Amino acid sequence: MNLIFRLTKVFMTTVVCLAFAGLNAQTSLDYEAWKAASASNPYDVTQLMVNPTGTGNTGWSRNPSDAAAGYNKHNSEFASSIYDDTGIESWYWNPVKSADLIWQDVKGIQPGTYRVKAYVVAQIYNNSSRKGQCGNGSYFFAGSEKAAITSNKWQVLTLTATVDDSQTLRIGICADENNENDWVSIAQVKVECIGFSGITNPRKMVLDERYDVSAAHEGGIYDVSLHKTFTAGKYTTFCVPFKMSADMVSEYFDEVRYITGITVNGDNFKLITATTKVINPGTPYLVRAKVGGRQTIEVKEVSITPLNEVQPVVRKINGLGIVTSYRTHEAVQDAYILADDGTTMVKSDKPVKVTGYSFYGLK
Repeated sequence: MNLIFRLTKVFMTTVVCLAFAGLNAQTSLDYEAWKAASASNPYDVTQLMVNPTGTGNTGWSRNPSDAAAGYNKHNSEFASSIYDDTGIESWYWNPVKSADLIWQDVKGIQPGTYRVKAYVVAQIYNNSSRKGQCGNGSYFFAGSEKAAITSNKWQVLTLTATVDDSQTLRIGICADENNENDWVSIAQVKVECIGFSGITNPRKMVLDERYDVSAAHEGGIYDVSLHKTFTAGKYTTFCVPFKMSADMVSEYFDEVRYITGITVNGDNFKLITATTKVINPGTPYLVRAKVGGRQTIEVKEVSITPLNEVQPVVRKINGLGIVTSYRTHEAVQDAYILADDGTTMVKSDKPVKVTGYSFYGLK
């Protein structure tokens, strides 16, 4: 979601109200928890998938031999009351052999061992003598591992798959040369890391407050270089799409504060803040840098929350909408910007230029 250069106050007020819950609801992958994953303490990375539950006809690819394709909607043959209206399916005039039937390539999944669970089903449909039976030759697969589908109703299958430096895991249903089923479906996929192998060559990402965003539209683990300007001894508004640990924060900042509330002071708004030792993605902060001027903040092996999902992040407190932005743009007249005292948001009487990785206010 992009913020256009000029917005009317009426439109922006509407956006602020509608998106109030978006700030604290923002999620990202926790690299430390991922790294510590084990069979007894798995880390769920299902959010890397598109439509893992199969509750809409999106996110999955199908074999081009499809006679038709969609997702299960009130499917009495497959669905129970629990799994009604769920499941990506494909059906064919004749069984397709020796091919992937339905699949999704999960991107940004780090090297390691993963437990992959799904509800799957397969049926013979066009053969009148065996219609409704589950035939041979259809499999649930994850990477190079597969398990035979043996039921004409939903069954749960679990595989243990390995991901290499390609950081991609294909999950789906495939068929061998003896496949008898012409109707298959997959739903309710869950992917958990049970063993992290480490990152051999982290991808690089450069972010700059001066430019529109053209990178970071895909999540994953990166080495990040963020270029941003700070004023020595003064607070700067700050919001980034990645987490900074206490060690990272202490390297660049004397103090970091997060917003706990806002009070009204005439036409101005006073920020109520508390100190914190860490920085979370998609969250507005006031930071006081150790060094003024243009700096490069280097953060190693951090999880990026895709920018197109969190720009802008909007929160409304006591009548003031807090808008955080990851790009330089011109905000509307009557935008509220941080005063020199570092605690008050004051109204501008003209349009203001907002630099990236910062926040401002709108009523």
